[in-house]
Amino acid sequence: MNFSKLYALMKYAKVYGHNQIKKVGVSDTEYLICAFAFGHSNSSQDDIAEALKLDKTTVARALLTLEKKGYIERLPNPENRRKNIIYITELGKESISDVVNVYDTWLNQISKALKPQEWKQFED
Repeated sequence: MNFSKLYALMKYAKVYGHNQIKKVGVSDTEYLICAFAFGHSNSSQDDIAEALKLDKTTVARALLTLEKKGYIERLPNPENRRKNIIYITELGKESISDVVNVYDTWLNQISKALKPQEWKQFED
């Protein structure tokens, strides 16, 4: 396997995604959290940190910024008052809706450049 090509592909994907995400006005971490909240409406801060493999402090800071921007809302968990449930707001959904699937878009563009046999090998 040619790791330099794989590394380059991953690096270009990250640059592509970062440039698209930057247009929305959020950081890469804030985007990840919004995208996660977009698909997982009943998540706590701990759930987000665990699922995205981020430390709790990073998630807490990003959530504070997203809350100030009006992209997420924290509501008390009725079953556990020590935890909040994170919800993405309508503004948050509208703001990231164009980039929520940014990496799927990237993969679709890459797949167009590959022959079907090459794409199958890539997926495998």
